[in-house]
Amino acid sequence: MPRAGARRGCGNSGVKAPADARVPLNLKDGIVNQFCTASFVVVAISLFCGELVAESNDLSQYFHQDGPLAGTLKSDTPLPLYDADPDHLWNRMFAAFYIRPRFLPATEDLPEMVRYEGGDVIEFLAWGKTEYWSSEAVLRNVGLLLDEFLEDDHAQLIVEPLQRVVMQHDLWAPYDHLIDLNNRRIGDLPTRARRSTLCAKLAKCMQLLAVSRDEINQLPDTYTVAVKSGVFVPQHHSDAARNYLPHGLLSDTHEWTEIDFYYPNMHEDIMDRFISLHARSFHGRSHYRIFYRFPQGREQVVAYLAELQEQGIDWKYSAQFGFTRLLPDAPQIPLGTEVLLLQQMIAMDDQLRPVPTNIVESVQFRAYLNVDGSREPATNTGVGMNVLDYRLRRRLLFDGLKAGGLAREPEDEPQYRVAIGGSKPVAPDWGYEGKTVLFQQCADCHLGRRLERLGVASIPSIIHSGGFDAGAQMGVARALNPDQIGARGRRVARYKSRHESYRRLLDYLGK
Repeated sequence: MPRAGARRGCGNSGVKAPADARVPLNLKDGIVNQFCTASFVVVAISLFCGELVAESNDLSQYFHQDGPLAGTLKSDTPLPLYDADPDHLWNRMFAAFYIRPRFLPATEDLPEMVRYEGGDVIEFLAWGKTEYWSSEAVLRNVGLLLDEFLEDDHAQLIVEPLQRVVMQHDLWAPYDHLIDLNNRRIGDLPTRARRSTLCAKLAKCMQLLAVSRDEINQLPDTYTVAVKSGVFVPQHHSDAARNYLPHGLLSDTHEWTEIDFYYPNMHEDIMDRFISLHARSFHGRSHYRIFYRFPQGREQVVAYLAELQEQGIDWKYSAQFGFTRLLPDAPQIPLGTEVLLLQQMIAMDDQLRPVPTNIVESVQFRAYLNVDGSREPATNTGVGMNVLDYRLRRRLLFDGLKAGGLAREPEDEPQYRVAIGGSKPVAPDWGYEGKTVLFQQCADCHLGRRLERLGVASIPSIIHSGGFDAGAQMGVARALNPDQIGARGRRVARYKSRHESYRRLLDYLGK
């Protein structure tokens, strides 16, 4: 793992924790009202002295392996992600934002307990109504860490562009969350002032981490690295147990067809409307590419989209209500249809411009073995659709790009999701459903809880069914030509540059 300029060894690294770094937590109505914890304080630092230092690709010792807390972190101790030393400043900063406690009240079977959630994840655990990240104690303690980062050129502790871009991206999420609350005037004046102070520090940290456009362009294409790693098989054979990634996704345009929203050729500048719900949920910090594969290849995809345009749309309803709706007897997708959603990172270069990168944050794959929601043939969802989900792991990415930095999400282990519904202003502190298993999340979103959306109706990208507020178009998706590749990323980067959160960031930097 690259550690240019990093401090090594165990012991005190100069963390400036207040004397009251840990005080009791009070739980009321499921919400932590007071929380004063320095997530960056290393618990039992002696565990990491001497020979006991965690390998970068094995973090199992940090997690509960069984019991009611299985799958959660044992404490808020920083993980050895950006550097092999957990006490490294960058690791402490990451832990402060990506490890969060959750209090669980006592039940008939279990006592009251604290779960430490997060870790090496891509989603910042901040739902719509959370008060945690706005609490005075958390803002104060995290602010101390950012002060340390801003002192003595600590932004140069690690000089590798890949790690700098990822850390910048990791800080962007809490910035966007806090500034969005202020933009919507959530909270009283003192709370908004504390958020603004922290946002100013986050903005400066992100600026110090920025690398040049050339360095961003030279970052690895981590999807290509992943398929060349030998970790992922090139064919799934309708077996969800296989760790499959399509090897020709980015190279075989006959086999895999990248699609984009339909948008009219209008003289008005309306391009910011054609941004996916996923990208909007991340405030434009990530861009998404959507790929279809039909059994007979690209020609079949193009012909099907044309047929759907002619025979499958309720145009009267669409014109009246502002978003496209399928007819009940719309042409159906063929059996064997595959859909892949590729999430890639947006960075900010040293000229303070959002730039799309080739760093993959997630890969979500669906294969349709039937289109009627029946249990046959067998699938991991039980409703005719196999689902695979891969997520970025820094422990792999920074350790020689192992597996392209991607690891498969377990199907049977409950997990949180913040994107889409969970990021809405009305979402409870820990999301609408808390933790649910992966395939249940995918099936509920795409098929509906009563399987009311099957086959083509379960692929919202075909007609961008989110409505005009989500950039809807009056038409069916179109296949991208080779010279149009990258259009979605550039559009999201432009969307981000015009977003209120980004304008406020430039204000903080005096630009």
